[in-house]
Amino acid sequence: MADSALLLFTLLLQGSVGITLWLVVLRCRSGFLLPELIFAFGMGMAGVIISFLHLGYPLNAFNVIRNVATSWLSREVVFSALYLTVLGLCTLMALVRHSINGALLMLAGLLGTVAIFCMAQTYIHTAVATWQHVKTLVFFLATMGVVGSVFIALASPDINRPRIRLAVAVVIAMVLARILVQPLWIYSILTHKQHIVTLPHAPLTRLLQLREFYMLNWTLSVVGMALFAIGGLRKKKVMMIAGGVLLLLAEIVLRYVFFCVG
Repeated sequence: MADSALLLFTLLLQGSVGITLWLVVLRCRSGFLLPELIFAFGMGMAGVIISFLHLGYPLNAFNVIRNVATSWLSREVVFSALYLTVLGLCTLMALVRHSINGALLMLAGLLGTVAIFCMAQTYIHTAVATWQHVKTLVFFLATMGVVGSVFIALASPDINRPRIRLAVAVVIAMVLARILVQPLWIYSILTHKQHIVTLPHAPLTRLLQLREFYMLNWTLSVVGMALFAIGGLRKKKVMMIAGGVLLLLAEIVLRYVFFCVG
C-alpha cells in the first residue's frame, strides 16, 4: 500500500518548488505576486508537516541530517529545509515591504530544485528495482512542471496573458517526457527482474495488478493535457480549468502507483 504521508509530502513539496520557479520567471514581468508566493510557501510547509507523520518519533528527524556527505536522504532533508527557510524569509519580507526580493526568490528556486533532485536520488539509490531508474527523476521534475504550470495558469486573472501559452507548452513537454521514458523503464524492469532483492519481488506482476490505476493515470494525463492546451490556446477558461483538474488528479494517481509498485 502507498504511504499517504510520503505521497502528500512529495507532491506538495514538488508543487511548491514548481510554483516558486514560475514566480522567478514571472516576477520580471508581472510585478507583485504575493498571493502566489504565500501559497507556494504554505504548500511546501504543509508537505513538510505531513512528512513528520511518516516518522514513528518526529524528533528522530534531527538524526536524518547527520550523514549529509554520504546520504541522499540527508541531503534531501537539508536542502528542503533551506528551501523553505529562504522562501519563508522571502515571503515575510514581501508582506512587510510589499515587494518581492528577487535574489531571495531565485535562491529559493535553486535550493528547491536541488532538494527535488536529491529527493529523486533518494529513491533511485534504494534496493527497490522499480525506483532504480532515471524515470523517477523525470517523473518528479514533471510534477514540478505540471503542478506549477496549472496553478499559475489558473491563478491568472487574464487568460490572454503570455503566461498561459508558456504554461501550456510546459505541461505538454512534461506529459510527453513521462510518456517517452516509460518504454525505457519497462525494459529496465524486464532486464533486471531476476535480480530484485527487496519488495516488490515481482514488479511487473504488481503493475498488472494496478493496471486499472495505471491506465487511469495516463488517460487523465493525456485528456487533461489536451483540454488544458485547447482551453489555454483558444482562451476557453472553463476547458482549461477542467484540464487542470484532470492533470492534478493524474498526479495523485501516478504517485499512488509509484509508491504501491515500489
